[in-house]
Amino acid sequence: MKAPHALIILGGLITSTSLAMAASSDALDEIVVTAQRRAERLQDVPAAITALSGDSLNQMRLQGNADLAAYVPSLSFDVLSPGETTLTIRGLGTSYGLEPAVSLYVNETPLDIRTDGYAGAPDIDFFDVDRVEVLRGPQGTLYGSSSMGGAVRILTAQPDPSAYAVNAEVGGSSMDGGGEGYLAKSAVNLPLTADSAVRVVGAFEHVPGYINQAAPGDYAVAHPDLPVTARRINDVDLKSGRIIGLWKPTDALTIKPTFMISEVDARNNSDYFSNLPEFTTAATYPSPQASRLEVGNLQVDYNFGIATLMSSTSILSRDVQTQSDFTLFWANLAPAFGVPYPPNYPSTDFDTSHNSGFIQELRLTSPTEQALRWVGGAYFSHYRQHSTESTNSEAFAGAIGQTTGPNLYSFDQSVIDQQTAVFVDLTYKIMPRLEITAGERYYELRDSLENVQSGVLAAPSQPLVHAKASGNSPRLVLTYHPLDDTTVYATAARGYRPGGPNVGLPTGIGCTLNNAYSSLYQPDTVWNYELGTKLEFLDRKLSIDLAAYRIDWKNVQQAVTDPGCGYLFVANVGTARSKGVEAEINFKPVESLLLTASGSYDHAEFTSIDAPFLQAAAARAGQAVPGVPRQKFNLGGEYTAVIADHTGYLRLDWSHLGNVPAGFGYNAVRPAYGALEAAVGVRTGHYDVSFYGHNLTNSNGILEILEGTTSSFGNTFTTRISTPPRTVGIDLKMHF
Repeated sequence: MKAPHALIILGGLITSTSLAMAASSDALDEIVVTAQRRAERLQDVPAAITALSGDSLNQMRLQGNADLAAYVPSLSFDVLSPGETTLTIRGLGTSYGLEPAVSLYVNETPLDIRTDGYAGAPDIDFFDVDRVEVLRGPQGTLYGSSSMGGAVRILTAQPDPSAYAVNAEVGGSSMDGGGEGYLAKSAVNLPLTADSAVRVVGAFEHVPGYINQAAPGDYAVAHPDLPVTARRINDVDLKSGRIIGLWKPTDALTIKPTFMISEVDARNNSDYFSNLPEFTTAATYPSPQASRLEVGNLQVDYNFGIATLMSSTSILSRDVQTQSDFTLFWANLAPAFGVPYPPNYPSTDFDTSHNSGFIQELRLTSPTEQALRWVGGAYFSHYRQHSTESTNSEAFAGAIGQTTGPNLYSFDQSVIDQQTAVFVDLTYKIMPRLEITAGERYYELRDSLENVQSGVLAAPSQPLVHAKASGNSPRLVLTYHPLDDTTVYATAARGYRPGGPNVGLPTGIGCTLNNAYSSLYQPDTVWNYELGTKLEFLDRKLSIDLAAYRIDWKNVQQAVTDPGCGYLFVANVGTARSKGVEAEINFKPVESLLLTASGSYDHAEFTSIDAPFLQAAAARAGQAVPGVPRQKFNLGGEYTAVIADHTGYLRLDWSHLGNVPAGFGYNAVRPAYGALEAAVGVRTGHYDVSFYGHNLTNSNGILEILEGTTSSFGNTFTTRISTPPRTVGIDLKMHF
């Protein structure tokens, strides 16, 4: 990156680290975070962190991961399916079959489930959330595997024994070219005794559809005129609930049980074909998806005086069921079986993924106000994933002379991921304004996989295979506070992600990478080198956070598509490097006006591609890592005016996402786009009513470009997923 370019980018980047929506003075609100496993003022933490309060999330109408990404530097996402994404920070992301590279937490529970074809990071509703913290850069010492890119922490509102309270929200919306949406959400805080309470949360939202479905024709025709058979097919129902208890039998002991549930019921996915009228797909059958997440947690804290012991015990269950239309798939594979095309061969594919997990963490934390602060603990997790797939086509089975029924492929796989770790993190105040932090984590990883496959597309079944690895994840931080409101820091930290066993490759249908395939792939690791500063000026009316980093990535894990047969497997494909700058600025010149902006520049590229994978990779050494925008920024502002007992407000946000290389195995670029969000409303007493607009520019922001046997046909078209069209709505919030 050339220095003049860096200065131009840096000058234009400003972000919303802590958005003070309703301050009672003209100073920015102070945010307290627990990113380093202790309560600290955000501006004092020597790390790149974006923290958004619950009020900020409400005012900006951020409801999940996809909304969050527009406001956080270096955070981006890929869409897997409705309610399912994969997260990327600073160029470090994940793909099919891999553990996440960005850890997702709800309170003390990590939701780090191995990615499969349709299941990734679940979209957790931000209603009744106290704050969201996004930690950028490797967090392996304190957060373990799956956090080598960073961590997203969703911290929910907690029960309060001191007062009864109700928060509620209802609203409706209308989408251009789509249907109508509506929502109803409520949270009730119920004191039980002077030292106990329970908080109950429930939410429902209907998201309108905008995708139309046409009857398939000849996929080789560049611009076919196909009859539309169904409209607005991709509407989604989102349901979630949460019960949190709190009991303080003594001043030293706190017990918090939690149970949460989240469901996504999508009538169809949001895919469409690039050669058909806007937002239109061609399919014989619908492609619905349903997912359900259940999490139970018991957190116990005991304050010994000299330290606080925290025990977090979590169990989780995650089920995803998907049906896909595979008519296009068999059109692509017909020549391999000596079958003519056209005609089409209608087909369906059914996928299920059941995930269960047990996580136990013990953590001992020293008091904050002492020269030597420390955190130490132990961690254990055990995840089990059971996946099945069944592909059926009576027409294609008949065409190839199969007499045993319509099933052409069956797949049944079990994967176990287990991790054990111990860690310690020490911070010593060398001088009143100078501190050094040294941390270390030792981990042991155990993984196993076995599957059974059958049918004309089957690879050899994979007998039970085991993988194991161990290692360490250190970090070193030097922190200097030249002034009370200034933090300067330098960091070196290592992150890691588990390896594991592989699925097999079939023989006899043209696969070309059988010799490159391995039944095991290795962990990948990163080293992050970072310089940063956090500044506050003008009596805390202005805050500026800057960070520059370089990340060296070894044994890069990547889902590789065999160019001969279209099958996926996981491999360590080479090395990569990510360099970038991030900036976050908030400015409150007067009490009634808040100005914010955010942005990042990330130059993530491969430094080598191992020779066996050159024929499968569109990327070469020196070319971009897929799924990483080179630049992104957000500019925002909120103006409030008090008239009598009413407070009126106007909020505007403009976000821009740069070009994004789309795939490891094909050359495609998602073009840059921008979007405008706005809200105007009034607050009075217990009520807040607003009119809002999402994507008011009606930009067609392409989120995914997919190629391969299920997504494209030669060079005729690709499959795409885009941002929803312009949506306007009305919302009423109530607080009692």
